[in-house]
Amino acid sequence: MVTPLIKRFSFVERIVHWVVGITFVALLATGLAFAYPSLFWLTMFLGGGPAARVLHPQIGVLFGVGILFMFGLWVRDMFLDRQDRAWLGAIKHYATHDRDNVPPAGKYNAGQKLFFWVQSVLAILFMVTGGLLWFPESFGATWLNTARLLHYASTLGGGLFLIVHVYLGTVAYPGTARSMIEGTVTPAWAKLHHPRWTGDRVDR
Repeated sequence: MVTPLIKRFSFVERIVHWVVGITFVALLATGLAFAYPSLFWLTMFLGGGPAARVLHPQIGVLFGVGILFMFGLWVRDMFLDRQDRAWLGAIKHYATHDRDNVPPAGKYNAGQKLFFWVQSVLAILFMVTGGLLWFPESFGATWLNTARLLHYASTLGGGLFLIVHVYLGTVAYPGTARSMIEGTVTPAWAKLHHPRWTGDRVDR
């Protein structure tokens, strides 16, 4: 008998997630290419340097729209509660897969919720500083220098968080990526990682 899968993400949620993910990778690659001559070859994926410089801010707009949709879709589920704070207190056990000492998580664990808020703050920095740099003639040198510094710092921070995000969703916790590809997870995965979310749908 085939065990029925549990629906975790809708088609719209998955599309929004992948729009944000793909546009951010494109922005990260071209941004690094502009900052480091040794990486300028990355612009070839967007048609070369001139095309990449034109497309970079336009892709940034699409990224911003995706972030707004993502925020609207998930913000209600991203506030920390008492059990989330207990989960954070046991994060070393989570990292070492010592599940007996990790408080049960809801649909999103506290780490995922914090990632959401950090991502949102970084996205705001990206969009605000990117807007300043897109129209440099409208702002003074001080504003532009500050914008460049914050844009660069946000890029590095976002890149590091992306690496951690991909690692956790693939290597560290197998089965997680499936939820954003197919939209479903197995009952065993749900019971293991998010027992409070599954409720009566998974035998305890």
